[in-house]
Amino acid sequence: MAKAKGSAKNAKAEGSKSVSVWEDDPGTGILVSRPIPDLSKKPLAFGFPEPAPKPGVYPPGAADFRYWTAAEALRRGADFWSVRVPLTKWQVGATLKVILDEGDDLNAYYDREALNFFHSPSRTGTVYSGESPDVVCHEMGHAVLDSFKPELWDVGSQEVAAFHESFADISAILSAIQLPSLRISILHDTGGRLYRNSRLSRLAEQIGAAIRAQHPDAVDADCLRNAVNSFAYQDPSTLPNSAPAAQLSSEPHSFSRVFTGAFFESLGTALSAKAQDPTMPTEAELLSVASDLAGILISAIKASPVVSNWYAQVAANMVIAAGPVDARYPPIIKAIYVRRLILSLHSAASIASVPTARAAGPAAAAAQEDLAETALPAVDYGINGVLFVRTPSQRDHFVALSAAGDLSPVQPLSAATAAQMFVDDLFSRGRVDYDDVVLPEARLDHGRKLKSHRLVTTPGGARLDRLLFDCDCGCL
Repeated sequence: MAKAKGSAKNAKAEGSKSVSVWEDDPGTGILVSRPIPDLSKKPLAFGFPEPAPKPGVYPPGAADFRYWTAAEALRRGADFWSVRVPLTKWQVGATLKVILDEGDDLNAYYDREALNFFHSPSRTGTVYSGESPDVVCHEMGHAVLDSFKPELWDVGSQEVAAFHESFADISAILSAIQLPSLRISILHDTGGRLYRNSRLSRLAEQIGAAIRAQHPDAVDADCLRNAVNSFAYQDPSTLPNSAPAAQLSSEPHSFSRVFTGAFFESLGTALSAKAQDPTMPTEAELLSVASDLAGILISAIKASPVVSNWYAQVAANMVIAAGPVDARYPPIIKAIYVRRLILSLHSAASIASVPTARAAGPAAAAAQEDLAETALPAVDYGINGVLFVRTPSQRDHFVALSAAGDLSPVQPLSAATAAQMFVDDLFSRGRVDYDDVVLPEARLDHGRKLKSHRLVTTPGGARLDRLLFDCDCGCL
């Protein structure tokens, strides 16, 4: 358990008007006093276990403290996203259920029914994943993205799965920025240069330490994932399906770091460009730029058809969406996404010739198209017949390509090939629940309790359905 620092005295003085919570992650040990959250607030309401504890000051480690920390973080994050999407409800309905402690596991997940959190012993005491604002706002990010872009849920695509994780990490970062105390602290600690290693860029330090104690190379050296990184795009179909944290793999959490790093770098560079004093931006300027970049990202996601090279599509549409917001933003975004190889030089140069109306209109229409299913040969998975998988098959209306290490454009995989690579990864990493579709002697037993996908029997073979997005640190 982290040693608490900060403003518990302030919370005590305000009594029942506020609650004492972690500012960002238990690993930093900083307490702040926050207004009592209204969990029933629409449009994005939460359903917490009843009865709710009385608001007040509880010691870190107490169940009531964990309740209010999770509740405050989720309310803050949902309020931030609801006015930017905007949403009228969650994908699951008006209220999203929250299960604060579902049992013993070093994990957390969103499964289209609830946000699910767990506890697990560690060297420094029991770790509760639902006690970390970083973790709860990450899982909420999955729910937000699923609510306005539901076609991303179970499409067979390495880039789409990784982007879901990246958006969730971005959700944690942007939700944290809504706290004035954290903005002031981060700008002080980084000397006004946001794109530096800080407790804002370091996501889920406590759970990262717990995982690292069991699997030293599974996560970053100082957290679960760090948004300040030097990863550049590589075609995920050419990457190993798992690798130590210092390397890039096609595993979604690993590959997500490419896009997260580019977004966080864009945020820091845009802040310096927009600040009245670039050497010392104000916390108000940070809040404003974070809002701008969040809106740009949402617009890009909405406008992007679901295709196999999803990263490049979203990046290109971010450039297009950024122009009307601030003329200083498009060159910054292009430069960073080109350097990280998410956009090729030619694609970045060509974006200026794509009229905004033509880019957004047809692409938005394409986003309404159903994703085609493909029938993959399934003998390698022990399935009699074929495996039906939804593919990244919507129409794109302008060319957006990523780049290889030599800066040459990377041609996108066909929708069927992208789905095949994605499914191969799932089976090889033990992420599929065979149910009764595959005979026991034909299965791969990785010892994983939690599965992200399942097989469903269907005429001619089986269908692959997504169950959830979880932490999947690579631990069994």
